[in-house]
Parts: sequence; structure tokens; C-alpha cells
Amino acid sequence: MRRYLVATLAIIGCLAATQAFAERRVALVVGNAQYAHTPALPNPRNDAQDIADVLKKVGFEVTVGLDLNQTSFARIIDDFARALEGADVGLFFYAGHGLQINEKNYLVSTEAKLESAFLVPSETIELDAIIRLMESKTSTNLVFLDACRNNPLVDNLKRNMAAISRSTTVGRGLARVEPVGRDTLVAFSSAPGQEAADGHGRNSPFTASLLRHIPKPGLEVSVMLKEVAADVRQETRNVQRPQQLSDMSNTFYFVKAAPAVLAAPPAAMPPAAPNNAVDPVEMAFWQSADAANECESIRAYLRRFPNGKFVDLAHISERRLCKAGTEVAIASPQRPPTAPVAPALIPGAAPAAPAPSPPSPITQPSSVLTQPTGGATNVAVAAPTTPPASTPVVAPVVPPDVTDIGRKLQKELVRVGCGVGGLEADGTWNAASREALRSFNERTRSLTMVDQPTPEALEAVRSHKDRVCPTTCGPGTELRGNTCVAVPPKTQERSRHASRPPEREHDRAVRPQREPGRADPAPRPSGSQSYANVPISPNNRNGESWIYVGNKRCKTFEPPGSAPRVICP
Repeated sequence: MRRYLVATLAIIGCLAATQAFAERRVALVVGNAQYAHTPALPNPRNDAQDIADVLKKVGFEVTVGLDLNQTSFARIIDDFARALEGADVGLFFYAGHGLQINEKNYLVSTEAKLESAFLVPSETIELDAIIRLMESKTSTNLVFLDACRNNPLVDNLKRNMAAISRSTTVGRGLARVEPVGRDTLVAFSSAPGQEAADGHGRNSPFTASLLRHIPKPGLEVSVMLKEVAADVRQETRNVQRPQQLSDMSNTFYFVKAAPAVLAAPPAAMPPAAPNNAVDPVEMAFWQSADAANECESIRAYLRRFPNGKFVDLAHISERRLCKAGTEVAIASPQRPPTAPVAPALIPGAAPAAPAPSPPSPITQPSSVLTQPTGGATNVAVAAPTTPPASTPVVAPVVPPDVTDIGRKLQKELVRVGCGVGGLEADGTWNAASREALRSFNERTRSLTMVDQPTPEALEAVRSHKDRVCPTTCGPGTELRGNTCVAVPPKTQERSRHASRPPEREHDRAVRPQREPGRADPAPRPSGSQSYANVPISPNNRNGESWIYVGNKRCKTFEPPGSAPRVICP
């Protein structure tokens, strides 16, 4: 009893010490909904306020910014940078409009018009700048972006930039972000290049799922985001697919699991079940593979621990990272054979059906042997056979990400000059994309299939470093170097007059009179449409002459006082 009291007091002391030295958490939550030059968004204010409330409950120091213009947006980020000094965890949540230009992400302030690419830095906040700021201050950083909503201002910017530069790409949603600092996680409400739904309730589907899962104790953040992704996919019928990009090497819990408190001194501590215990070697191997965030690391774990505790998470990571779809052979460990004996059967009765066995990833055929004992009772003996340990189980082939390949192929087609006619690098393979790929293939003859985005087509276009398709300019523009530039109206009028052929005063150009004794002139070359009269002789009273009509040589008569006549052979 005394030993039990000492152990209990030690546990309470450890809990108090843990709370005294708890990590310091700082969060900035921004919700922009009331935009001045586009319709208001229904949910970002609610999303920001609700996220701020739940973060305060789990121990964060929270700063909230609602409907921020450019100046207020910059000031609140500056305050956030000061608050991060000495913090252990930094968190940034944004709900509102965002856009990507040349695969860089920008968060839009409420007074933005987006009328010119040169004004974008003065109307938006660059996302990469916020992430680099957080990584310079804290060791663990979490970024949640519910900013992939449909943005009418992006269409405005596309139209205004079309006649200025065709090398600038304005895509849908947000672009992929690659964390470069330690322990940084970026979560998108939708996949890069896709748009997110606003939802029909108080919150968007992404934020509503976050609010449900953040307060759950013992739920690691990367596992929590997988459950969030499953909720959003189910609610949007797989249209919206949240994604996370992680460089985390340590685990993070919004709410850690409550420690078990001993209610009474146990008489004897039962040994831990070996099937439920996690091998420390496997735990270290899995954490290293998950932190590496690479295809080969995940597959190395699957080969080392085919029946490990983290196999389900490993398969999810494999489908996300291994886009090439290479098959992996996983050797199943050999299991010791068992021979369960069925109960005795009644003489003359039909043998009872065998009990169903639990599902197994490897089908084990079995044969039933009937052996007589004493001539009255038969005993059915099940003899399962286990396949050898070298029998491979081939993992399903993971198809390549067609949307990602299409987006990259569209970007490369624009680079080599074949992406005209409204082609956008958004991953949607439409008629403009097919026409651009056909135009490329007509000039290179390097593809066999030009209707679908394939890895072969992407590599073929990437292999060309210079421009392939010629630059063509639309009405009202002219080519200057490699760029189509808008022509002012007066310049267009002068160009039309300059390109018009001069009017001829006479329909016939009279050839000089040939000298006496010189041979008749040779026929005109083909394609000539002018006429020429050649007198037959110096003393020509009837006005006889040779005339060329096209390539034919005809004779004319123009006697005084009579109408002219033409005779062609």
C-alpha cells in the first residue's frame, strides 16, 4: 500500500511538472469575407471565429483578423511575428480568396481589384513570406488554408494580362507549396489547382471537419488531416480533395491523450499482450519513413514490416507519393500450421459445415481428412496448408495523377509556344489542350497519342528547350519580338490603309511599240492578269494589234468609227 501511494504521488508530480513546462503555442487566424469589388463570401468570418475559439480551448494564444485591407493585413502579420518570439508552436489559419500566379500563392485583401499584375504585390500578401517568417521563429509550424474558393477577381486579372504577356500563368485555386524548414505542415482545403466549396451551413466543409477533430485527445495532426480529408470527400462526393504537405519529423497533438490514473492497487499486473504492443524498432522505422515523405521510404517500411501496426497509414502514403505505380512484392511471413479438430459427428448424419474463418490477406486452402475411429464415429480433421515464406503478394498498381500530369503538360505547351487559344495550366484536359498538343506533334512528330496527357507526352515537350510553335497574334495585336502587343486604334487604321494595294488608273498597261522587223514578243508568264496592246505594223489603219489576255495571245480590230473586236485562237 505504501509503495502504491508513493507511485501515485510520483505520477501527480510528473503531471504538474509537465504542465509547468508546457509548450507555448501562438496562432494567427484571418477571415476575409466582405470584399469591396466582388460578392461577399458567406463563411470565412464564421470559419475564423470558430477556429479561434477552439484553438483557445486547446492552449493557443490567438490573434484574430476579420475583413482586412492591405494595410491591416500587413500590420497583423507584423504583430504575429513579434508574438512568435520564444514560442514553440506557430499556427496560421486563413479563410477567404486566394490565387496563384506562376505557381506562387497570394492571399487577397478585401479592397483588391486585381486589374494589373504590377499591382498584385500591393493588393495581396505572399503566402511563402508568411511561411518563411514562421519557420525563422518557431520549430513547429502549422498552416491551414481554406482559400481555394472560386474568385471572380482572377478572371479580371486574366483578361487584363492576356494582351500584355502570354508567359504569365494565372491558375485556379492555390499552387503546391514545398516546406523547406523543419517540422512544417501545410494543409489545403482542396488539391492544388482545384477550387473548394463554400458549403451550405455556417462553416465550409473543410473548416467544419477541422472543428470536429481538433479537440479529440490523442489524435496526431497528420492522422487528423487524413480523417478531415475523408469527411470532405464524402460530403462533396469526391469533388473536393483536401491535401497536406508535411516536412514534420516529430509528432504533434492538439490535445494529448489523458494519462491513465491508477484507481486501486492492483494485486498483480498482467503482462502486456504481445499482439497489441508496438515494437520500438518498428516505431522508429515508421517515424523515419513518414518524416522522409518519399515513396521509397514508405515502401521500405512495407517490405520490412508487412504486418506492422502502421500498414494502413503506409498504404495511404504510398498511393499519394508513388505516382509511377510500380508494383511492390511484399513477402508474407510463414505462420505455424494449426490443426483444429471438429467435434464428433453423429453416425449417419451429414458432416457439419466448417466454421467461417476470419478474413486474411492470403487465402489458405485446406483439405478435410475423415478418419474412422472405432467404426462408429468419424472425426473431421482440418489440415491448413501455409504457402512458403517467399510467396509474394503484389500491391495494387497505383495509377498516375492524371490531373497533375495534365497541368504540367499544359504549362510546358505554353512555354514552347503551342498553348494559344485560351489554354490554362489548370489540369483540365479540354479541347484547347488537345489542339495545343496536336500543334506540337505536327512540328516534332514525336508522339503516337495526342488526345490524352501522358508521361511520354510530358517528357517529349520538356525535351525541347526552345520555342516550337510560331507566335500568332489575334486581332488588334501585333508581334514584337516574342510577345503580342496591343496596337492603338490609329495605328490599326494606318496599317489597314498601308496594306491596301494602290488602285490602278487604267485596266490596261500599254506595252511599248515593237520595232519593225523584231519578232513578236513571247507570251506573258502564267498568273499575270494585266493587258498589253502591241501594234502589228507602223501603218496600221484598222487599229489591228496583239493583246494578251492571261496567257493567250489575241488579235484586236479597232477601225475608226466602229466598236473594237477581239479574236482569240
